[in-house]
Amino acid sequence: MRINFFKLYIGVLATASLLVLLAMFDLLPSLPQPSLNLPAGGQIDTAAGAGLALAAVENQRELQHDNYAIYYTPEEYAELYRSVRGSYGGIGVYIYPDDTTGNAMVYGVMRNGPAYQAGILPGDVFWQVNDIDLRELDSTEVVDILVSFPTGTKLNLLMNRPEVGEVNIEVTTAEVDIPTLDYKMLDETVGLIKIASFNMTTGDQFADAFAELQDEGMQALIVDLRNNGGGELTAALKICDYFVPKGEPMMYITDSRGVYYSSATEPNVEIPLVVLQNEHSASASEIVLGAVHDNGTGTTIGETSYGKGIVQDLQTLSSGAGLRFTSAKYSTSHKNDIHGIGIEPDIYFPMPEDADPLLAYTMDKEQDPQLAKAYEVVQRKMLNNN
Repeated sequence: MRINFFKLYIGVLATASLLVLLAMFDLLPSLPQPSLNLPAGGQIDTAAGAGLALAAVENQRELQHDNYAIYYTPEEYAELYRSVRGSYGGIGVYIYPDDTTGNAMVYGVMRNGPAYQAGILPGDVFWQVNDIDLRELDSTEVVDILVSFPTGTKLNLLMNRPEVGEVNIEVTTAEVDIPTLDYKMLDETVGLIKIASFNMTTGDQFADAFAELQDEGMQALIVDLRNNGGGELTAALKICDYFVPKGEPMMYITDSRGVYYSSATEPNVEIPLVVLQNEHSASASEIVLGAVHDNGTGTTIGETSYGKGIVQDLQTLSSGAGLRFTSAKYSTSHKNDIHGIGIEPDIYFPMPEDADPLLAYTMDKEQDPQLAKAYEVVQRKMLNNN
């Protein structure tokens, strides 16, 4: 059975491009410089249909050598915008068909969302919501029903819990931030934050994770950006602000009108820091990597990053469709052009060929050789600071 994973809102962004909405550039903090306002261009009349938009994309690809240009239908564009925004109205669960029955089963619960707070657990199977019997419906149909309720609606759920049986749970729908990161303490002093992608909520998620780890005694930090293909620009800059000295540039953007930069607004945190990277760390991830690497505020470990130093804009058309096109290029904190080159780590440490790929990225340093290396290095940095 084919599952529409976006409709399941699992929040797993696999984008390898830096998606930047035009209006967001007004949010870039900077030293005294002209504000960055990229040309918005004109809207394509609805009557022209998709054909004109597709022709524009083809022209952008052929004449401007823009391999990232793409046309989105209104439905695709609405889904793309929701993923970049990073939130939706619902209860905050990941849903997948149960292998045995095909019923809609919870295979993950979003941290601090309504389902998490109500006590819904992975493995719970949806049997009923209010007066609607869900047992004869597939997962996609169940998702459609769950997301149809307005935010603030109280739902009475009948769930089947393995080895327990029927469980009645009351939960209220809310605006749920789609998780883009996870975090934990590796021991009593070393924290780990693993960022899977960047959307509009990632900066706030990072702030919450950092504060919670500090409350748990964190004295050193590992940030894992491996396999992070990028995403929303301002979220990456919020994280850079932790690791770039106040007033220093975090990144530069160059377009047809000139060069602009965004600078740190807060003093950088003085904490032993290691950042993990690999060949799939791209775009917004490389902004963070470049900020740490250029300013020497942490040690980067792993493999050379992907090397994507260009910026894409999203242009909304009057039909509700959208265009994505390359509008600018960016360079790192110290003006290093990384497009097609990538960022070399301070310590080159590739993942061993015999490492189990199913275990190596699960935040377990006993199973992950690169994470174990990062832990070793950050501990040494802590000793040198004492």
